[in-house]
Amino acid sequence: MVSSALLQFALNWRTIGRAFSGVAGLFQKQASAQAEDPLARIEVPATWFLSGAVLIGLGCMAILYWHFGTKWWMSIIAVVMAFFLSVVACRATGESDITPIGAMGKITQLTFGWLAPSNMVTNLMTAGVTSGAAGSSADLLTDLKSGYLLGANPRKQFLAQFLGIFAGVLVVVPAFYVIVPNAARLGTTEWPAPAAQVWAAVARLLSNGVHSLHPTARAGLLIGGLVGILLPLLERLVPKASRFIPSATGVGLAFVIPFFNSFSMFLGALLALILEKKAPKAAEKFIIPVSSGVIAGESLMGIVVALLHVSGKI
Repeated sequence: MVSSALLQFALNWRTIGRAFSGVAGLFQKQASAQAEDPLARIEVPATWFLSGAVLIGLGCMAILYWHFGTKWWMSIIAVVMAFFLSVVACRATGESDITPIGAMGKITQLTFGWLAPSNMVTNLMTAGVTSGAAGSSADLLTDLKSGYLLGANPRKQFLAQFLGIFAGVLVVVPAFYVIVPNAARLGTTEWPAPAAQVWAAVARLLSNGVHSLHPTARAGLLIGGLVGILLPLLERLVPKASRFIPSATGVGLAFVIPFFNSFSMFLGALLALILEKKAPKAAEKFIIPVSSGVIAGESLMGIVVALLHVSGKI
């Protein structure tokens, strides 16, 4: 997933060049441009991105340095990696609607397993910066796309998301402590937290350096990276056969997420395909609303079950 997404990002070098060529003029006044382009008044200004990236990046670096004892140059690497891996996460979300947060964190863990081989705190906290940025970027991308389809004002959406940060902290942190009052409950049969267990296992393994990985695992990393490069290149070299070339992101996700998730997506896609073939008009009308309802219903019921479990009802 990582090698494929970064390669496709690099292949669009013209777009990247245009994006970075305007960085120097981001802080210039854009009143005349806004007068000529009505959309500029509702789009999120580029200055917001640059200002926010600098301020929040410095904030992350300060927390890593002062609170978790991460060296300042390592904190810079973590923030820079967060940008590029957020691009990967956004692409994965755009293709499959699933954000591979865990996979993004593992890339940072592998990097700092080499840079700080004996420091598990640095390994985990830098990975937290990467996964947090990747998850937030992909979520905001999804929200902005939904707003675009509905005709919402993107600037107001962005401001609402910004205010939601503070409201979310006030709600999510206490709710988490209600469900998980202490870290000792994580990893038990009650709260197995499999993703956190994987992160902890990787941190313990990399505390001895990347060379401590089993040779088969290192070979797997190399093979996966080469396959991730080969698939998008084939799409470019043989465009007529692109429909038969699997998505590198989809293949990678199938290895990351549990089997029941992959099988559920297969069943849903199969049912949608059959409906599109048998009743195309009904498919266009009902597939998205019904699938959205199934996802929302399962999520809400999961919350109800968790609260009932905490209260001792089940």
